[in-house]
Amino acid sequence: MAGYISDRHRCEYALPAVLMQRVARIILEPGTKEGHAECLECLERACNEPFADLPQDRARKLRRRVMTLQAELLLDYEDRPVITVFLMVVIWLRDMLADGTLVLIEGSDFDLAATCLIAQIEKHDDLVEGAYKSGEKNARRLASKLELRGYYQGRAARKAAA
Repeated sequence: MAGYISDRHRCEYALPAVLMQRVARIILEPGTKEGHAECLECLERACNEPFADLPQDRARKLRRRVMTLQAELLLDYEDRPVITVFLMVVIWLRDMLADGTLVLIEGSDFDLAATCLIAQIEKHDDLVEGAYKSGEKNARRLASKLELRGYYQGRAARKAAA
């Protein structure tokens, strides 16, 4: 990564991959399905990429911060169907991409992993259809929780301008 990047921004860059990784570990079956292990490896690299140029201690501290945040954000969804959590993350990510808060680099590890995961979910359109409204509602809640914690600040202003 070029130039100075704040710790908060590094966490913001890592969080989408970390949230997706949590879901992927449930959806994917490495060793039994072709491409699943590669998808998980792409996610692992995407989770670590924002911290790759940092000293080991600082990188470890920021990874812990992101993992703690991820655990707090997903705590209320522990007993919910994985499709609900997946849709929440995907819809949240879609909205962040649409309003310019995040930019997904084509061919990046996260792009490859997201494409793989979406293909897995598309096999279960019947489940997606029934859970979509819940996913939208939960994506809005996720965005609000993150903004209250100081992440992705200014997103509401960008969204209003779009």
